[in-house]
Amino acid sequence: MMNSQKKPFGFEIGFVTKNIDEAYRRAIDAGATSVSKSILKPWGQVVSYVKDINGFLVEICTPMS
Repeated sequence: MMNSQKKPFGFEIGFVTKNIDEAYRRAIDAGATSVSKSILKPWGQVVSYVKDINGFLVEICTPMS
């Protein structure tokens, strides 16, 4: 199992959804590790991050307007 304190690989995977909190919760329930809960970015997009069970960084975000 990957140590959650290690830096992620050199890229991230992104998923777009209208329900960030549900997707984040489902990822955690499936074994992902929390990196950042939902944050509203200055450009209006809501973004959260998890690491999957292999240590890959996964962005969960709302659609861009």
